[in-house]
Formats: sequence, C-alpha cells, structure tokens
Amino acid sequence: MAEGARHLVVVEEFGGKYLINEAYRPIAEGLIDKYKELNHLAAGSFLFIDNISDTGKSWNKMRYATTNKIPAKWSDAIYQLTNTRFDYYIEFFKTNIEQMAKEQIVALVYHELRHVDPDGNMKHHDVEDWVEMVDKLGPNWADTKARIPNLLDMDINWDNIKSQPNLFESYTKLQLVKGEDGNE
Repeated sequence: MAEGARHLVVVEEFGGKYLINEAYRPIAEGLIDKYKELNHLAAGSFLFIDNISDTGKSWNKMRYATTNKIPAKWSDAIYQLTNTRFDYYIEFFKTNIEQMAKEQIVALVYHELRHVDPDGNMKHHDVEDWVEMVDKLGPNWADTKARIPNLLDMDINWDNIKSQPNLFESYTKLQLVKGEDGNE
C-alpha cells in the first residue's frame, strides 16, 4: 500500500455485493514469505474481495474463491482512486467459506496465490486441484471444518507434511504393467 495510506476506500455501511476485505492480506504476505513457490508474488498486487451473495457455483461444482487479472482500465481507475496499483484480485465466495476453519482459509489463500505463475500469467490446476494440496492436505481439504495443518504455523514445513493415506494405495500410482507374454 502507498505510504501513509490507512484504508483503500472507506464507505460507511456499503450494502453492495462485493466488499474489499483486507483481512486476507496478512495471510497472503505470510504465505509469500514462507513458501518458495510463491516468492515471485507481491501481496500488494492483490485486491481481496468478498462476494457476499453468490455461491460461485460452476458446472455443478461449488467454488470457494477465484483468482484473476484485473483488466488494465480497472487497475488504472483503482489506482487513480486509491494511489494503489493492483494487478490481480481474489474473490472469495463468502457463503461457501463462512464455515471453514482458520487453517482452511489459510490453505485457500495459498491455493489461490498459486494461480499466478512467475511470468504473471494465470495458470490452471494441474488436476482437479493442485496435486501437492491433495497429496499433503487430502482431497477434501476445503470441506467444512476439515482438520488440516495451518500452513502459517512456524513448525509447519510444506515439504515435511506427510501425504494423506490413500484408501486404495495400489491404484493411486502409475505402474508398469506386463502382459501374459511378459512384454510391457
């Protein structure tokens, strides 16, 4: 934020659908400082928005948040109003996350930050979710009140988080299969 700026914009009793929520910024800052795969990011380049009415449901799948680039004209307009330049926004679907535990919100911010690659472009998940998140936190890490580690805790090291146990271990890995004749 610009030096001396205390708030981006303060509008008393704003009753709109989108609310700026700076509470996510310290989480993003902590994650960017802690995890090397996020070091190319600056928390100051993100605008954090709560969507207080939509579910973000897409293709019959509930979304918790979405990250995207801010179009240049809106980035310029926000800069003129706030003296702060934002390149990206993360929109949180408040009705979908209000039952999440603190650890899940931290993991969600981490998940969303990963959508910006080192070149500043948007990238999609490598599978339905980031493989590392499913592996380390489990496939249902965002389900209501899931018990997961807080990625910002000092004693949490992403590389040392043990993988979640798989119900069908033998079916979760690529295997070399040989035919009856012994050929691959």
